[in-house]
Order: sequence, then C-alpha cells, then structure tokens
Amino acid sequence: MEVQSLSPEIIQDIPKSSIQSIPAADIQATFGSSSIGTYVLSTLNLLNALTHINADLISKPLGSYILSFSDEWFAEASNLTTPTAPVRKPGVFTYAGAWYDGWETRRHNPEPFDWVVFRLGVASGRVRGVEIDTAFFDGNHAPEIAVEGCFSDDDDAVKEKGFGGWETILDRQECGPSQRQAWLLSSETAATYTH
Repeated sequence: MEVQSLSPEIIQDIPKSSIQSIPAADIQATFGSSSIGTYVLSTLNLLNALTHINADLISKPLGSYILSFSDEWFAEASNLTTPTAPVRKPGVFTYAGAWYDGWETRRHNPEPFDWVVFRLGVASGRVRGVEIDTAFFDGNHAPEIAVEGCFSDDDDAVKEKGFGGWETILDRQECGPSQRQAWLLSSETAATYTH
C-alpha cells in the first residue's frame, strides 16, 4: 500500500461524495479497531462476525513492513506500522533532530510528493476505510494524503518508483495537524490488496 501527498493534476474526476470523513471520537466505533483488529460479537451473528473482521492491514504485529519510501530524513517510515498510539518525548533527540513517533521527511523535498510502500501484514486484504494520525506533527504534517493499492507477488517491482500497477483506494484528502483522522469508503473495496 502506498500513501502519498498528491498534486491536483494527478487525481481527476474521482467523486468525493463516496468518501465519509470520520471524527476522531468515532473511529473506534466505525472500524471496530483502534489499531489491530478487534471485534465484539454482541448483536451480530457468528457468520457475519467471522467474515467481516476489521484489522489494521499495515500493523507490524500482523507482519507488515516497509518496502520503500521517498525519504525519511527526520523520522523512520517504519514508525507508521506501530500498533500503539503515538507518544511524545519532548527533549529527546536522534541524529536527525527531535524524536518523533511517526514518519517525517525533509521539508524541501525536490519530488512532487512523499510516498511510502507497505507490504501488508496479511496475505491480502480489502479496505473499508483509512486512518491517518498526525499526532504531535504541528506545522510539519502532510497537508494532504491519498492511498493507492495493488495486488502483486513481486515486491521488487512494487517498490520501484515507476511501478504502474497502483489503483486509487482513497483520493486526495486534506489532513490537519496533530490529530487522528479517518475516512470511511462508501463500500469495502471489491479488489484485494497486498501493498
């Protein structure tokens, strides 16, 4: 799965009406997961519960890992696969500067956008929604994101910058600073994704 900030010219003619922004307070109730998939069997029958479990497809405990990225000048992209909520450590520094529990690229990137490619932590999965947490990134957060996915058994091809097999899962969305945000798709994707 690739997460990137995109220019307006890259994505055109994608209806935004099918995307629903989810308030931070409702993310847990909407997806049934704060990180790695959990599911309550209360009023749902067992068959429905077994076939509609929500899981964090990029969660490190499921085996997800980073294949490639545009840059990680200030903070490692692998922080995106951590299943716990971000934490802040004021006064703690790394070789690159202040410590951040997230992915941070250089501020003057010569590329049109930053991107990261995940190998999902499951054989393949369908996407119901997307969560982006910019906690503690205030002024240095991604102002916009988009999510693309593909199904491939060739990690080497997928991690190449010019890979052409991506399809849009979530079109460009604005991101605010230092907040948990999510978008619910109008329906679960019909396609399954490995990246």
